[in-house]
Amino acid sequence: MNNRLTPAPTSVGHISSTAFLWCTLLAALGLIAAHLWLRPLMPVDETRYVSVAWEMWRDHNWLVPHQNGETYAHKPPLLFWLINLAWALFGVSEWPARLSVPLAACINFWLLHLLAKKYYPSSETAARFAPVILLALGGWCFYLPTIMFDLLLSIFVLLWILSCLEFSESGSKKALALAGFAIGMGLLAKGPVMLLYAVPFMLLRRWWQAENSIESKRFAKGCGLAILIGLLLLACWVIPAVIAGGGAYENELIWKQTTGRMVSAFAHARPIYWYLYLLPILLLPLPLLGGVWKSSLFKVTVAKDKALLIYIALIIGCFSLISGKQIHYLCPLMPIIALYVAGKVQPNKFGRSYLLAAASALIAAAIISLPYWASHIFKNIQQPHVYTWVAIAPLLMVAVSLVKFRQEQLTLYVRFLVFPVLITSLLMTVKLPLHQSYDITQAAKEVKILQDQGNTLVFWDKYDNQFQFAGKLYQPIIDLQGDYPERLSWLEAHPQTIVICPINHPSDALLKGAIYSQTYRGRYLLIVKATDFISFMRTQG
Repeated sequence: MNNRLTPAPTSVGHISSTAFLWCTLLAALGLIAAHLWLRPLMPVDETRYVSVAWEMWRDHNWLVPHQNGETYAHKPPLLFWLINLAWALFGVSEWPARLSVPLAACINFWLLHLLAKKYYPSSETAARFAPVILLALGGWCFYLPTIMFDLLLSIFVLLWILSCLEFSESGSKKALALAGFAIGMGLLAKGPVMLLYAVPFMLLRRWWQAENSIESKRFAKGCGLAILIGLLLLACWVIPAVIAGGGAYENELIWKQTTGRMVSAFAHARPIYWYLYLLPILLLPLPLLGGVWKSSLFKVTVAKDKALLIYIALIIGCFSLISGKQIHYLCPLMPIIALYVAGKVQPNKFGRSYLLAAASALIAAAIISLPYWASHIFKNIQQPHVYTWVAIAPLLMVAVSLVKFRQEQLTLYVRFLVFPVLITSLLMTVKLPLHQSYDITQAAKEVKILQDQGNTLVFWDKYDNQFQFAGKLYQPIIDLQGDYPERLSWLEAHPQTIVICPINHPSDALLKGAIYSQTYRGRYLLIVKATDFISFMRTQG
């Protein structure tokens, strides 16, 4: 098996991979803190997940997640357990909930560092730069500060790969047990998609196995046993949960969320090529760094490189065939991409990054000109207030992109930190309109007051559980969906109810008579009396 030679350190000194790891972790913590300060909990995903965790805490029901008083089978419970653990330690508030997943996701940097050392044992460069490349990637940097299941899943994908490597080399029972644990926790984090990430790597062993590894038959049996252990760990939750949740929950959890999704996997909600044309954006800033291309990124020199490329292609291919496509579904793939790139980069190929400097200058120009077109992004906000002075940061990044340090390692490392700074600058610029358009805390408090006064509240159209946590609600909100005439008839039969309605163009009379109103995701969010709402809808035909 060929091994990649370690690049010789520069004459001005050597920085260890561990030092770079700690710097990356500090940068990641800074990014998380900044993003959580700059934006609110984002509807509908983050607000929904925290609300499901709130109902778990409120009802002391740790087995069966609930959404708006009904069983919630769309996701396994690990993320909700993690948030509840944070609340148990630090009290029930927004910050422990918002920090729990991003802080846990930082484990990915440490695991990736270990994986780089294990996968490319003769290349200090891979271990040195894999974590910071991961932090820089657009498909990871943007989602790291969010409450997403995929960030947790990534931890167990990396743990599975590390365990496979160790078990393949030594046949260690400890590695086998760890692999089983990774499968089980991955299933509890995101469900069967864990197997989609796990099995292909196992099947590619012929390209990544080390010399003097255990025989293939023993490896296959061990991996099969690990998957069985993982399924047994999942069963420890699933069996009591379906007993406690009842038949409807069992059908939703086992059939609709697993078998049902597989049956409809070829009914493409988005085009099959959707991930392919988004990939250049997800991989930013790599396309902007000339040193990456000069490092012969796609020149496969060892079998391990081939294994990673095939694995990446298989995962993207499989997700392309699945009907529901979301960008964050590929988050667990980002560490593997970072590992491959880190194994190929050559620090001496990185000079001044003119494309990165140009991108930084464009972002600075966009920030400066934002007052002239921000209203097209944040609709229904009159003259959104943006911080144009933040353009200083991307202008500084222009200089950073062009500077070349005496130490090649440092030049490369700093280049990768530019992109997270640019993303954070954009977020800082629109901090106020982001909160105006997406923060539903005050609306949720108003809902709580109205419920405490004995009112029945209904949500016109699909309710995504936005208000349960923000308002600390103890009662569900009626989800008024279905045929338009039937919904209107229901309101006419219950004229004392209060209606929560997102609406594009409310009348002046409806706005004036609203109990509460705010801008919301490019629309208006109104809390109005049912009688006023019925009158308005009748005028709309």
